[in-house]
Amino acid sequence: MTEIDRIARFKSMTEADPGNELGFFSLGRAYLDAGQPAEAIPALQRVLALNASFSKAYSLLGAAQRATGDEKGAVQTLTQGYRIAHDKGDLLLRNDMAMQLKEIGAPVPEIKTEELTPEAISAGKIKCSRCGRIALKMSERPFSDAIGGHIHNTVCGPCFREWLDQGTKVINELRLNLTEKRAQDIYDQHMKEFLNINPP
Repeated sequence: MTEIDRIARFKSMTEADPGNELGFFSLGRAYLDAGQPAEAIPALQRVLALNASFSKAYSLLGAAQRATGDEKGAVQTLTQGYRIAHDKGDLLLRNDMAMQLKEIGAPVPEIKTEELTPEAISAGKIKCSRCGRIALKMSERPFSDAIGGHIHNTVCGPCFREWLDQGTKVINELRLNLTEKRAQDIYDQHMKEFLNINPP
């Protein structure tokens, strides 16, 4: 599927359902991938109007604003997004927005984080890749494959349960048929981004 096809598909989806935040997010990302940051901005702003805690939308909106020369708007977006991503535990996105702020020459908000001690590790605890909190490992792997093992060792139970709810939303709003490889890849991409994981 070409970038033009993706844009047309997601544009049609958002026109049919103006409350579809994932549809607008996918449209904004498709515009960015196609090198059209000015067109991406309204779609990503619509995402945040629908869901002000959508961390990834702040990151992409900040990048789009930077690409169009609106550094002041980008700093405001990325600073707000950084705090929201931290509060939600979206560490990968928080770090991405910190990097963007540094590239602009803007200050990064100071926020303290917990550290995993040897005592906590021996007690069966992990530092969650999503929320950054120290928590007990889940009692068992969520999946039997390698990615299930990776999630088990790096994601806390509450964050994984939060993904299950979000994953259902991804399937429904993007109308994914998980019997298709392309749909599985889209689902997995959203899961990895949500849980802030990069399995080997």
